[in-house]
Amino acid sequence: MDFSLIRFAYGSSATLGRLRLYGRTFYKVERPWLGNRPFESCIPEGLYLCEPYSSAKYPNVWELKKVPDRSTILIHAANYASDVQGGIGIGMPLAPGAWWVTQSRKAMKELRGVLLPRFELSVTHYISE
Repeated sequence: MDFSLIRFAYGSSATLGRLRLYGRTFYKVERPWLGNRPFESCIPEGLYLCEPYSSAKYPNVWELKKVPDRSTILIHAANYASDVQGGIGIGMPLAPGAWWVTQSRKAMKELRGVLLPRFELSVTHYISE
């Protein structure tokens, strides 16, 4: 099954988006778009294969593969754009009126319970109809 992460807010300090799966809504925080600069920018929109990744700092998370000119782009628990270095921080819900997410560890625990070990993730922006 493929999943979509839809960005809906682009700011000077963060990019916000939403991931909906199985009736649940998760929010994400990324760095702002800075031309795909490693460690500073969110990743380009596109379709990415995600595979399991684990390290001492980031156990049991996912890595987006074949991100242009980037490596080790992770989906992990994070509340603020400063908590990610080009990856995707998952939380729920958004902090009211702010540019960060809350309950990131709870969100990761729930994601681990519903996501497959390998999946495709489409990263796009919101288009109103």
